[in-house]
Amino acid sequence: MATKLPFVLEVRVLTLLHIGTGKVLQEDFDYVVKGGQTLRIHEGQFVEWISSQGEAFARLTQGTPPGELLRAHLRPGSPLVRYSLPGAPENTREIRECRKDPLDQPYIPGSSLKGALRTVLLWQRWREERRSLARARLRDNPRFAAKDLEGEVFGKTPHQDVFRALCLRDSSPAPKERLVLANVRCRAPGARAGIPLALEAVQRDTTFVVEGYLDTTAFGPWGAWKRSGFLPSEKLGWLAWEYLAKAARDKALARLERDLRWAGSMGVEVAFWNDLRERIRRAEVEKPLGFPLQIGFGTGWLGITLGPALLEDPTFSEIHRRFRLGQRPRGGGQTPPERFPASRRLARADGAELPLGWVWVTLKEAP
Repeated sequence: MATKLPFVLEVRVLTLLHIGTGKVLQEDFDYVVKGGQTLRIHEGQFVEWISSQGEAFARLTQGTPPGELLRAHLRPGSPLVRYSLPGAPENTREIRECRKDPLDQPYIPGSSLKGALRTVLLWQRWREERRSLARARLRDNPRFAAKDLEGEVFGKTPHQDVFRALCLRDSSPAPKERLVLANVRCRAPGARAGIPLALEAVQRDTTFVVEGYLDTTAFGPWGAWKRSGFLPSEKLGWLAWEYLAKAARDKALARLERDLRWAGSMGVEVAFWNDLRERIRRAEVEKPLGFPLQIGFGTGWLGITLGPALLEDPTFSEIHRRFRLGQRPRGGGQTPPERFPASRRLARADGAELPLGWVWVTLKEAP
């Protein structure tokens, strides 16, 4: 009997997707804007070009940004350009770089999908076990507030964590032509548009393939002495794709109800949220192994936490106060718990303001 059960996932991008590297690209040093396009400078080719101009030229131009020296030579397809992005940054001279392979092809790290599935499963177990904030042990550091809760649900050590049995590889890459320049703003009721951000992002309708396997040996006897596995066998069902898909759809529906109310109050076109909600409902009947996730930059507080489950808890106001949720910058006060979270990050695409990072996952080959 096979102990490692392989599977294949198809991940289709529904809204602009940015999974960052942490690097910020600077205008004229890393890129230039020309003819409505953003051209990424090829560092290696620039060094060779400078060398070819002679020592005197190198001394005279020392300290001059590469973009200024190369502007007349830069165009899509030039060896001096690594890749070009449709669009240009608005009101900013910085671009957040997205994750790509050595050939500048974007991909989805397996860890990004695994982290989103982990949040989905924690949300499902919170509901099914009827947990509450009043009985939860939360740490004081907001970044690790739920670490003890995760330990109770998934396992207290990495060896005991149920997700050690789920292996997700990085996705296949997409052509670099699927990258665009996305301009993003933070929107909140009664507030001016936030600081402009420019991102490298994967276009909508881009498809990635993710391979992986479920290691069932983590749940049963193993080794020469038939010792018990690290993981309780009843938790094997938590990693069944039917269970994870249903949990992801339920969490997304609860999230969408709040996003739709927020978008309506902001005067933002709600077509995308409505369409996604209908797609989820159809999937419940037609394609039970398809489900949505929100990954990467822009998921917001609702996406990376238990979200609606916490907001509906009777003692949420105390958590809101304790962790100063919704604290506005520069002493601007705090968003009341009944209106938290008040802001969303939106990117303009196809003439509409849309959220970031929504993907649709379909199980193509099941164990």
